[in-house]
Amino acid sequence: MRDFVQWTAPSPLWEAAIGQRSAVSRRADLSRPSILRFATDSFMDDFMQMLAADPKKLDQYIALPETWRGISLPPESIKPVPAFAQNFQRLGLAARRKKAKGNLPAQTSNQISQFEDNPADDNPLKLYQPAHQRFYLISACLVCERPGLPDKAVNNGREEKVSFVIRRLFPKGDLKIDDPLPPLDSTWEEHAFVLTEQGGKWRRIESLKKNSLVTGEEQLPLFSVNFTEDDGRKRKLFAGVIPAGKREAYMAAGKASTKNGGNSSETDSAPDSRVLLMRSIFRDPWKSLLQTASHAQIALGESNTDNWNDIQARNEIIKTSREQVQTVSWLILLDFANFLSENMPRVWSRLNNEADSPTLNAAENNLVNVIENTALANGFANDLAVSGVYSANQVGRSLKAALLAVKPKTENPPKKIENNLEAVVVSYNRAEPDPLYPNFLFPLADLKFSLTTVLSGAAVSITPTNFAANNFDGENRVNAIAQLVEAALPPMPQNQPPQATPLAAQAPMDMREGFYIIRCVYERPLCGTIDPPVLSEPTKPFQIAGFFDPDAPARPIRIALPIDTTPAGLRKFNKNTAFMMSDLLCGQVNRMKGITFGDLIRSVLPFPLHKDLNVPDGGGCKSGGLSIGMMCSLSIPIITICALLMLMIIVSLLDFIFRWMPFFITCFPLPGLKGKK
Repeated sequence: MRDFVQWTAPSPLWEAAIGQRSAVSRRADLSRPSILRFATDSFMDDFMQMLAADPKKLDQYIALPETWRGISLPPESIKPVPAFAQNFQRLGLAARRKKAKGNLPAQTSNQISQFEDNPADDNPLKLYQPAHQRFYLISACLVCERPGLPDKAVNNGREEKVSFVIRRLFPKGDLKIDDPLPPLDSTWEEHAFVLTEQGGKWRRIESLKKNSLVTGEEQLPLFSVNFTEDDGRKRKLFAGVIPAGKREAYMAAGKASTKNGGNSSETDSAPDSRVLLMRSIFRDPWKSLLQTASHAQIALGESNTDNWNDIQARNEIIKTSREQVQTVSWLILLDFANFLSENMPRVWSRLNNEADSPTLNAAENNLVNVIENTALANGFANDLAVSGVYSANQVGRSLKAALLAVKPKTENPPKKIENNLEAVVVSYNRAEPDPLYPNFLFPLADLKFSLTTVLSGAAVSITPTNFAANNFDGENRVNAIAQLVEAALPPMPQNQPPQATPLAAQAPMDMREGFYIIRCVYERPLCGTIDPPVLSEPTKPFQIAGFFDPDAPARPIRIALPIDTTPAGLRKFNKNTAFMMSDLLCGQVNRMKGITFGDLIRSVLPFPLHKDLNVPDGGGCKSGGLSIGMMCSLSIPIITICALLMLMIIVSLLDFIFRWMPFFITCFPLPGLKGKK
């Protein structure tokens, strides 16, 4: 006769569950797996020792709501006894319990804290991370539905296995992000965490199928532990470590396809990796340049043209801003030209005016027209020309001309401009440019002028970001150009493997605090559809705390600062920390050495006190014509003192905005802790 199998709560908790007055409560406590909480790094040893010494103490480990303001009471300590005396100890415990006519007192929510007004009382159960010195186990028993509920033996030889799944609860229907979450109740729907080619996704489970396993659902392992009941019977308990550290992966997961009732074996279509690449190398850097030009434009407007010194400062602002923008523009143009040649060869062929270029479709024609009509005005081009350095002919008049200039059809040697941009070591100087920089100009942003282009048949300008009006201006135009590029992309080649969407680019299903449940799973795969997987009832809903959760307990951390801080004491510390610097980084560090604290202050002051930082770029470090790097040894104890002092200064300054000083630091006196003997 075939056994009927079911999951139950751990058997040491059955007696307390049977004592519930309500039949509904008894049934729920008996059939629901339990979440156990541990607050020591030796949690696995504590768990095993507790089951060996006194399994009835399992109720003291049940997870309850807690915060750092109200920490749960620790379980009773377990005194290890020799193996030969364990049976006598268990018999003694059983006799004392029988004499007392009841179990030892179980932990309740009233025992969470000694404080009467405990913040955890009204909070949901929240699981903290190992960084908070909290560890959690899911525990349950797998039994046969026969008198006495004997343990079900898992036959590994027949590929039977046990596991558990974590599911997230969402309100029924499509809830907008600006709508408040309704109270948690039985109408919330379960979503399975399925593993797809694009990472983890949440897939909705129909109400009638929530007790079944979803195809592709992530299954986490359970392990078995044998122990002895008070009456001498051998029992088996299954447990598994709850991965609270995966909280960010669960929170950031998006919505999976719900085809075929949410049990579809099809994976979601892979995103076009070319779109993500284009946005990261072309669209977003261009928009950042517009913001850079806007900041320079604001600084330029604050100057006073009536003063000769201010006129000189204005010219320096213009020069510095244009050098920075042009350097980045060359790199953006190069990356975009490479992107077009590799991913859109038809468009690139038309831009190069090749005789055998194919006929373009409407989307490709729109893109080519925009590239050809994105241009610099004559006044813009003339203002960029520098007497004796750049002529007006060396200023690109259109985006097309700039792309063809940065990636010519013929180069000798190949990729000459690209290799030169990779090899240059000194900053770009408009007055005396390094020969490795390209010999043409085409800035994608400017603090005085704007680019013009034609979008949807109308001429528009790409201007720096207007922060004051909260209108992104030119950024909207750049977005429109990027959309034309996406629309003109040819179909993805069949032989190209799909690429996973970066976690930061995935749209989360809902970033508000999530509620989760756990179900234990028992599978007999060789039986096929005759014996489907057996899932337990869900645990109580819980949340998973973030790394910086304000309610999280804090693992004690102590950083020892030097005690004797006199020169005689600090000289004793070994400089055992080495920083390896290349010749380029060495040269950049030397540039910073020429800047004083006063220079930094004046660089952020308004006119007429403003003075730009002016430290020439000498390239990398050299000695006798040979490029050299540096290896610098530092003393970590001295670094910790500097870090503490800088932290106190910055926190004190920012207290003007945040008003956080009363909550920042607490100091206690330590009598007798002297720096000198």
